[in-house]
Amino acid sequence: MSEFIPAAYVKTNCPYSFKFRLFITEAGLAARVRFVTLDPDAPSHAKDKADLASKIGRSHSFPVVEVEPDNYLTDSDDLIMHFANLHGIDPLTLPTLQFYRTGLFPTFLEMFHILATPLGWLARLGRKPTAFR
Repeated sequence: MSEFIPAAYVKTNCPYSFKFRLFITEAGLAARVRFVTLDPDAPSHAKDKADLASKIGRSHSFPVVEVEPDNYLTDSDDLIMHFANLHGIDPLTLPTLQFYRTGLFPTFLEMFHILATPLGWLARLGRKPTAFR
């Protein structure tokens, strides 16, 4: 029997997906996780997202990781702690992750939430930003 490799479903333009992927990479765990990237601009995005929701039995946010067969976790911080505990890693010792968490991440979230409002959409000439599709 082959070893189970967790499948991480991440969304392009998602600050939470990037945070999780950054942790996995900086912690040296990239070979132990299979990443599946969902692109909101891809014609198959709605179907891919619906297929994932049917697998996990509920709607979800990104990232989503199948940590064991048919066992899915979401929330980037919970996922980071899951893999950190599993592999004996202290996320606070990862300088690039900490730089992202304390600098870029809050800025990205602020922009993400502003653009999600009707006024944010209006500011973009009524076009729904790609990250929200």
